[in-house]
Amino acid sequence: MRALALVLLLASGAWSQTLGYGIKAGVPFTDAFSVGATGQTSHFVIGPMFELRVPIVGLEVDALYHSISYTQGSASGVSLGGIKLSGSQWQFPIVGKVRLPTTPILKPYGEAGIVFRAFTNEPAGPAQSKKGFVMGAGLDIHVIVLHISPGLRYTRWGKPSLVNLLANPNQFEFLVGFSR
Repeated sequence: MRALALVLLLASGAWSQTLGYGIKAGVPFTDAFSVGATGQTSHFVIGPMFELRVPIVGLEVDALYHSISYTQGSASGVSLGGIKLSGSQWQFPIVGKVRLPTTPILKPYGEAGIVFRAFTNEPAGPAQSKKGFVMGAGLDIHVIVLHISPGLRYTRWGKPSLVNLLANPNQFEFLVGFSR
């Protein structure tokens, strides 16, 4: 009985090192739409993250909230009764990660995978593609029980169709993950 308790205790410690969870936050570098606009804003990115870590490779799943607004219609300070839209989207990237075995504290990583998104208050209607490809690179900094993972991520969305606005198929972001 004691041997079974010892095995379960050791296994739970191993799983706590293998399964990570936390929060990911950041800022987008690109506009949500590729058409000329007098004001495009993508304020921030934030959401939960979950990660399966094994010595060199891993799998990460995120649920990232993006706030989006778009304004078009004023030229030279004159209002032309333009368009003003706001909305948000949830992105769900699923990425495989490879960590270089450098030091126990600092580990550079690369990631690649797929991403899906869902809209609330669809700012561009059906012009937005709902799936894409994601890849990125960063650094995993392990401090006591916390993993701090700053990195850059590129997303290429599928081909959009033209309705009123044309979605930008390229997205660059700076993200930082804080996980256990």
